[in-house]
Amino acid sequence: MQTLPCLIMESWRDSAIQHALQAEAQSGEGIDALLEQIRRCRPGCATLLLWPDRLQMMRFLAEKAGDMRSLITGSDGHIERNQVCPYVGWYAVVWQGIPIEVALTPSSYICGCVLCIADDLSGLHRFSRALEDYALRPAGRSLRYSNYWKSAPELDAEIGKVTWEDLVLAPRLLDEVREAIEGFYRHRDAFTALDFPWKRGLLLIGPPGTGKTMICKAAAAALPDLPFLYVRDFAVGKEDEYEDDHGDAIRAIFNRARRLSPCLLAFEDIDGLVNDTNRTVFLNELDGFHNNNGLLIIASSNHPERIDEALLKRPSRFDRVFHIGLPAREERRTYCLRLLSRATIQQRLAPDFDVEALAKRVAERSEGFTPAYLKEVFVTATLRQAQAGVMVLDERFAEAALAHVEELRKHLRRMKNPESLSEYTGAEQPLIGIRARNRS
Repeated sequence: MQTLPCLIMESWRDSAIQHALQAEAQSGEGIDALLEQIRRCRPGCATLLLWPDRLQMMRFLAEKAGDMRSLITGSDGHIERNQVCPYVGWYAVVWQGIPIEVALTPSSYICGCVLCIADDLSGLHRFSRALEDYALRPAGRSLRYSNYWKSAPELDAEIGKVTWEDLVLAPRLLDEVREAIEGFYRHRDAFTALDFPWKRGLLLIGPPGTGKTMICKAAAAALPDLPFLYVRDFAVGKEDEYEDDHGDAIRAIFNRARRLSPCLLAFEDIDGLVNDTNRTVFLNELDGFHNNNGLLIIASSNHPERIDEALLKRPSRFDRVFHIGLPAREERRTYCLRLLSRATIQQRLAPDFDVEALAKRVAERSEGFTPAYLKEVFVTATLRQAQAGVMVLDERFAEAALAHVEELRKHLRRMKNPESLSEYTGAEQPLIGIRARNRS
């Protein structure tokens, strides 16, 4: 049987990519294999290794460089942030009149290694700095750190949904929190005039569900010109193998924040992030010899007793510590009115329904409730009415809401006394809004 001749002549770059793929699969040394082929086929050229966000890199090549074209056949990629991210690739561009090649080593991580190649060394340095600076920026406004930094469009979508008016805080506390956050950005000249470092650290402590995360969202909404960086953990991803421990992850977090300053850097549940292993590194990055000019750091904790005293009692680390406690009766009433004023509920309320009266009654009976519990009262009451086929929210809705308040009060009492959990029967509700099944 006669075979068809090959119609495509494979270039040395295609061959180099094949070598890199084989080396990566066999020993994880795709970078070295690709560099070896480049040095063999383009002796005398200059190369630089970068680890940029590849989606941002592709935008940079498309927007900032001219005559962009692929130098290899075919296409290999993976889906990242609902976009196709190249697994390998090789592109030619012209940047400021300088021909440059960009080769992507095999990587399923968004921050895989990239080789920049040119004959003009100084031009290659300028190109690489411009590419790296561009790629450091989030695609939108937000970055999330979880194993590595990546753009967070889901956080972008949330910013703006929560403002200061949505917070359930005592008026004086709200004013102080707001001034500490907005004043940082508004009074930059005052910091400079007084020769103070332009940086601030705020620590929010209090029970779960009291609004600490909402304060971060409101802060991001109030400072729309600042990038928002959210830290989820101190883990190190595979693409950061050159970083050997969580201390290096902390350094990577602060390095990115400094490169993007001024910015808002948020650490949620910091008591679970900082420990004996990484404590020294974190303290040095927070308040050591580094220039943290332009950093507004907001950290939160549900367990202040677990926080190192070095963080709590030294103002240059966290200048202000705010206790975000449980809302008082008037704050609960205001929040209930706000929930009942939502369009999705308003359009279903009976014409003669007394919203003020229900908000007052719930507030009076909900001592010890967080905003999350108050929201649960009305969500569950609304769902129960819908499940019963009642589409108009009338007095039955009010009765269901007040009944759920009592259920949650029992739940809270039992949570404070773990021994009483044994009293639960199949007809009761040990979990919020979920009826336990009778297993007998």
